Amino acid sequence: MNKNAFQIERKRLADQIIDKLVAMIADGDLKPGDKLPPEPELMKQFGVGRSSIREAIGALALIGLITVRPGHGTHVAVPSEHAHTKPIGFMMGIGRDKVRELVEARIELEQVIVKLAAGRATEEDLADIREQHNVLKASLKNRRKTIQADLAFHRALAKASHNSVLTRFLAEMRQPMKHWMEQKAKYDWGYDKVYEQHDAIVKAIEARDGTGAQAAMRDHLESTGEKLVAAMLELKSN
Repeated sequence: MNKNAFQIERKRLADQIIDKLVAMIADGDLKPGDKLPPEPELMKQFGVGRSSIREAIGALALIGLITVRPGHGTHVAVPSEHAHTKPIGFMMGIGRDKVRELVEARIELEQVIVKLAAGRATEEDLADIREQHNVLKASLKNRRKTIQADLAFHRALAKASHNSVLTRFLAEMRQPMKHWMEQKAKYDWGYDKVYEQHDAIVKAIEARDGTGAQAAMRDHLESTGEKLVAAMLELKSN
């Protein structure tokens, strides 16, 4: 595991640790069953004290993303049939049959995110959004890289909302979405069109137009959502 991946800014320490670990789980850097480093090592890697680590680990255990067993260490939770009993962690075990519901939830969630981002994004946030947008354009000929760039763009939007709860929910959704998209990497996602839709979102946020950003996001996710549902139905029938 790359130790530099844990580096964070020293503010709202426990929340930032939570956000970082959730993102690592969602992106597959930490996989179900993986053992986290021991507490002293986490303290060193994050550059924080014991209380911040324990607070973050406790919160992630509460929502079911990790498991803590005395004498066995701390592990990323393995999805199970009971995963839906957790308020957030259930998404780790969501199946193809629920993809349409996940798409619907994502549409509503990301509309709220971009509306907030339009009003709250700092100049640094806007620069990050624009950078991820440009990375997507440069990756259009490589579908796997494009998927990564697409996810990074939406992550930048969530960060710009400055709402850690929404950011965590979106991070949870990324795990099944990324998995399905990679399974169907050869499917024609029409990423030239996706880039155009992202461009409309970026311009609305830069103009501080929350309503316009919401409309652009809905248009984007409704069209790409239908492609994802179609892809999953095709996979299920094979």
